[in-house]
Amino acid sequence: MSESPSTTTTGGNVVITVRRAQAVDLDALLASDPHPELGLPARRLAEQEAGTGIYAVAEIDGEVVGSGFLDFIDEELNPELKNLWVPPAQRRHGVGTALWRWLEERAAEAGHQQVFLAVDPQNFRAIPLFLELGYSPTGDHLFMETPDSYQVLEPDQPSNYHAIYRKSLLAG
Repeated sequence: MSESPSTTTTGGNVVITVRRAQAVDLDALLASDPHPELGLPARRLAEQEAGTGIYAVAEIDGEVVGSGFLDFIDEELNPELKNLWVPPAQRRHGVGTALWRWLEERAAEAGHQQVFLAVDPQNFRAIPLFLELGYSPTGDHLFMETPDSYQVLEPDQPSNYHAIYRKSLLAG
C-alpha cells in the first residue's frame, strides 16, 4: 500500500511514528503481547497480507510501542478498529491516540463513512480514550463465541460481551 507513516510530536516532545506493520515487527509485537496464546500478531499480519485488514504499529525512537488493527471483514461492524495494545510502560504518551487516528485515516481513504469498535464494558481505561476520540456508545452489545481479548476485571477469562461504539468519519 502507498500510505506513508504518520509522525506525531507530543507535548513532551516524544515523536511517535505510526506505520503499517511488517513481518520484521513480529518479534517485538510478540514480546509485548499480553496473551501470546492467542497468536494475534501473526494472525493480524496474515490478515493484512490477505487484504482483509490493516495492522498498524507505533514506534518511539525505532522501538515498537503499540499496535492496532483495522478489520474490513466483520459483517456487523465494518470497518472495526480492534486490538489496540500499548504496553503499560508506554501509556499516557499519546501512542493509542496516534494509532487510532492513523487507522481512522486508512478507513476514510478506503471510502468508509464511519468506524466501529467493540470494547469490554469494564475497560475503564480504554473507554475514556474512545470517548475523547469522538466515539459514541450505540447501546448495542456483541456476543463473541471465539473472543480474541480477555476481560479487564478477570484477565484470565475471555471477554465474550463487548459494548459497541461508533464514530462518523464525515465530521472533520
